[in-house]
Amino acid sequence: MNAVFLLAALSLLLDMLQGVAQSLGLALLPLAQGYKAFLLAAMLWLLRASDGRTLLLMAALVVGFLLGPLFTQWRLQPPLGFTRELTLVVKLLAPWLALLAFYRLTCWQPALALRTLHHLMHGFSLVLLLNFMLGFAGFGYAAYSPMEQIELGSLGSSGFFISANELSALLLILTAFQLHLHWSKGLMPYGIILLLALFCAVQLLTKTALLGVLLLAALIPLLHQTAERRRRYAMGIGIGGLLLLGSSPLWLSPVLQQLGLHQKLLWVWQEKGLLGLLLSSRELYMQQNLQVVAEHFPPWHWLLGVGQAGIALYQKKYFAESDFFDLPLFFGGLALVYALCWFAALLWFSWQARAQVTGRVLIVLNALLFLLAALAGHVLTSGMLWLPWGCWCGWLIAQQPLKRTAS
Repeated sequence: MNAVFLLAALSLLLDMLQGVAQSLGLALLPLAQGYKAFLLAAMLWLLRASDGRTLLLMAALVVGFLLGPLFTQWRLQPPLGFTRELTLVVKLLAPWLALLAFYRLTCWQPALALRTLHHLMHGFSLVLLLNFMLGFAGFGYAAYSPMEQIELGSLGSSGFFISANELSALLLILTAFQLHLHWSKGLMPYGIILLLALFCAVQLLTKTALLGVLLLAALIPLLHQTAERRRRYAMGIGIGGLLLLGSSPLWLSPVLQQLGLHQKLLWVWQEKGLLGLLLSSRELYMQQNLQVVAEHFPPWHWLLGVGQAGIALYQKKYFAESDFFDLPLFFGGLALVYALCWFAALLWFSWQARAQVTGRVLIVLNALLFLLAALAGHVLTSGMLWLPWGCWCGWLIAQQPLKRTAS
């Protein structure tokens, strides 16, 4: 099992290489998808004996998620491809599978699992840093396309990955891990990691990346303190935050102008207000997708979900980019229950481990990812987050007393 996780970071590198090939107009076999399928199959094989009941539950969820999309395919003549429905369902369950597999590895060989987790996280971090360095050099894709409403060119860079939202979430996971790891090594290593994380965030220019990295940088040193010192520092950070917010008219506009975001955000604020600024027009896509479902599908089908194909048949942009909206629309109420239970379980396990610094860090990280799933999507529907996210949470859960009975 250890070898499976040691080679896991290769999946992100293959994702990037596929982006390179695509940008050059080259046809390339889906090596990244094939490699991820191999990793998932290996985890399933290794867990078949110890976690058979859980794997059966996962299989039942797959059937439940796909009932609605299957009815949609039956109604369409000719039916659209079903591969993307199955792929998205696999993405939903992949973090759970990674968590379970790494939990087992940690219970069996704790020291080896910790070394493996470090290798995996460092591998992902190096690939992500390489990607943003290439983006900084002018290669790859822009994070924001030009806007018709204002004279503004492309902004930011996602390197050779297309989805800036997925990269933002992955950056938060890796930043949280690396800052947490390097805080105990001194201010200089911590500062270097923070500068690298800010470099990546400035390349992406997403609100999630910029605000998330700054928030983690402020909170992680606090989370490393004792309870008494945390209370003392929390008051200082709160006062500092209020002063920073109060002085924002003096510094916010110059900073946004320097980043190139001022004109874009100002237009959104004037045209769509605070809600438009927070949701980036997602509320419009939500309204349009709901209208498609209401007009073209019976109520019983809404409960089961209409699949991506059901929306894509009438709407070009079928992702509204909010996991808690898209998932029930695609796969029904069961998918929403699953998504909420997943985050509730992670937050509960993190809270149970709050005596450990890692537990406190993962409380903050999982809460951020929950908000990101609601406001920007592509967290549970991402093909990049499942390994580092699931493995880190699995390692933490295995540290708790319940591991004795589970193993």
